[in-house]
Amino acid sequence: MFEQYILASNLIRITKRFNITSPIDSSLYTPSFKIIPGNNSNIIRSNQVKKLEQASFGLKSLSSKLHEGVSFVRSEGKRNLSDDPNYTGSKAIFLEPEFKSLIRSQRCLVIADGFILKSNNKAYLIYLRNKKRPFAFAGIWNKSKDDELTFAILTTTSNSLVEKLGHKRMPVILHMEQEHPWLRKSTELSEVLGALNPYPHFLMNAYPVDAKLLNSGENDISIIQPIGSPILHEPKGNLNKKRKKVIKNVSNNPTLGDLAGYKT
Repeated sequence: MFEQYILASNLIRITKRFNITSPIDSSLYTPSFKIIPGNNSNIIRSNQVKKLEQASFGLKSLSSKLHEGVSFVRSEGKRNLSDDPNYTGSKAIFLEPEFKSLIRSQRCLVIADGFILKSNNKAYLIYLRNKKRPFAFAGIWNKSKDDELTFAILTTTSNSLVEKLGHKRMPVILHMEQEHPWLRKSTELSEVLGALNPYPHFLMNAYPVDAKLLNSGENDISIIQPIGSPILHEPKGNLNKKRKKVIKNVSNNPTLGDLAGYKT
């Protein structure tokens, strides 16, 4: 699984991208090139009053199971434990006692610019093509017994790009069209679960970074500097037409057949 992600966009860019309407306290936002479990980062919990909030990366609750914090939650729950990329069964997170209420009513957007994968002493920065940043991971939130706001990122099976880098799982990245219904409490569970799919590989890319720097105490732009070429060639041109076709096929209460066809 990925170990860390990045959020380094400035507040103006974040505000415009997510149409944030509530005033932002700049003291609650610090750009970071290394966000790991236990760190504070930024989420959005509501459509009604778009507000950027600071929360701790690692979901906590009053229950002993989540007391130490859970950073990543499987979309399939206890199913597909082999991480079969061709899995077409239920996104069974809604059956898990610790998460069944959160997936229904306590969803959030986890704001990011990219994420890091490590594999065989190598490291890669994964990003969205066409300068699509910041973007949003699908998240769920809760409060701890100390009233601390906490969150976790939902994961799913890898697309072909992430699988090529040696990983079987990846974070769920939401398309812009999915962000509003993700935050809306009245959204049908079937539509919520229908968003928990691998992001299309042709809208992503990756380049190698220095694994030694990632393991150091540094937290600045130096740790994400490329040390090689992008994994995939990026031809010039707009990918929106192909992206819209993918969204159209899965956005409206998708069947299992739709979900299977969405695999990349």
